Amino acid sequence: MTPNSLVPSYGVIDYVSAYGAHKATIPTLQWTLGGDYGEYIAHDDVTVVDAETMWLDFIADLVPFALATTTFNSVTMYNKPTIDAPSVPVAILPVGEVGTSVATSQAKATQSTWNFRTTLFGHMKLVLLDIPVGGGFEKTLPAIWGAPDLAILGALSDLSKAFCGRDNAAIASGISKTYTMNEKLRRAYGMA
Repeated sequence: MTPNSLVPSYGVIDYVSAYGAHKATIPTLQWTLGGDYGEYIAHDDVTVVDAETMWLDFIADLVPFALATTTFNSVTMYNKPTIDAPSVPVAILPVGEVGTSVATSQAKATQSTWNFRTTLFGHMKLVLLDIPVGGGFEKTLPAIWGAPDLAILGALSDLSKAFCGRDNAAIASGISKTYTMNEKLRRAYGMA
């Protein structure tokens, strides 16, 4: 484990909105051969986690935030043996899940960021782009998160799964969720 890195493994969710193609990178514990798309040993050091099931369940928790014009295409899993070693793609899981949000609020060039704390007091962020703004641009705290946000926290903090922060520690709690306009996307989309 190397603090603040993607060692030993991570997954990249590829998704496409009506406005552009995006990626979300999520650190994991060590990926190994097994099953159709690999497996992990969970944080409890006992449970063998099927990579396909873990990622598909997580994406099922993401689709309520995305519009029907957004498709989650695949998850590419990587191993990264050391900080200096190149990342090696080890499996590509086809997904094909479509967003289910019917929100009519701003989605173009938005950035939704969930902030989490790990058991070693590190930080982990989940960033999704072109996601409809929920209740405005105000920061929300876990105490007022709705069921879909709590499902994200539950999936990432489940000790029988293998998601982690860049410190390789399990996700312990939510810190906040924010929505912002992503200036780089605004320029790319000709909005600025």
